[in-house]
Amino acid sequence: MKFKVSEDVDAPADITWTRFTDFSGIEAEAKGRGADLARVGNWTAPEVGCAWRGSIRVRGRMRPLTSEIVALDGPDRCEITTVIGGMQASYDMTFLSLRADMTRVQVTLDLSANTLSARLALQTLKLARGRVLQRLQGLLARQGNLAEEDYRRAQG
Repeated sequence: MKFKVSEDVDAPADITWTRFTDFSGIEAEAKGRGADLARVGNWTAPEVGCAWRGSIRVRGRMRPLTSEIVALDGPDRCEITTVIGGMQASYDMTFLSLRADMTRVQVTLDLSANTLSARLALQTLKLARGRVLQRLQGLLARQGNLAEEDYRRAQG
């Protein structure tokens, strides 16, 4: 099952890339939502192969989580694969410079299930497709607003 959303950000591609690949901020947000997340190998600079391990609550139960950066072609593309219980997710971000001061961010979330409980969770997401798209769009808008603030601050 695929979800696609995009957002036009009023900031250059390099600033937008930096904000959207701020993994420390993403980790803090995930922990704020109840995820137990730790970097594998205590890496400091993101690169292909960097990973996380932990657990997250899905449908009332704590499920194991592993995640890895599989593509990091700055400032054009970033892809992260995640396995939560029996569900696999691929989160792909592409950055397209529309003008010197505007970037389009496109996100594709591709989900697949390997177990019965994961199939049930995926079926629930299919029923709530509109709400899932709305939440993804909200996440993009929040990150885009932060990138725009960074750009305005850099301009003085």
